[in-house]
Amino acid sequence: MKKYLILFILFILISCGYKLDSEVEKEVSYISEYETCILADFVFHTPSYINLMTVASNDDLIYLTNDENPVVRYFAFIGLMERNYPKINQIYKSHENDTEVISTSNGACIRNSVPLNTLMKDAISKESVYTLYFSRNKYHKK
Repeated sequence: MKKYLILFILFILISCGYKLDSEVEKEVSYISEYETCILADFVFHTPSYINLMTVASNDDLIYLTNDENPVVRYFAFIGLMERNYPKINQIYKSHENDTEVISTSNGACIRNSVPLNTLMKDAISKESVYTLYFSRNKYHKK
């Protein structure tokens, strides 16, 4: 527990001085304004997610996992999974108590409100669609 607290404090100190590129800021602004309901299991098909992944570095995505907007945090988390970020479990652990709600849809008419920590937990589970899509992800042990 002490180890996570030290890592969290270190992360906050490093993040305080972090500056996003203008292209990344533009994509984050778009997501914050227009992505009000997501297809949780198919974020990787969302144009705004694809655009973010095109311009954001891993350091940007790590920083964005603490953005004020929960959709941005989720997109950044999924982006790190896609890039096989080796400390994805630590990122998840730092959000275990993040219960801010995201509106989700099945792509048709069914909508739901799901806490961010639940979406993240589902994304890193071995049964997740991401396990198949990101089959080379080092986090998922075969």
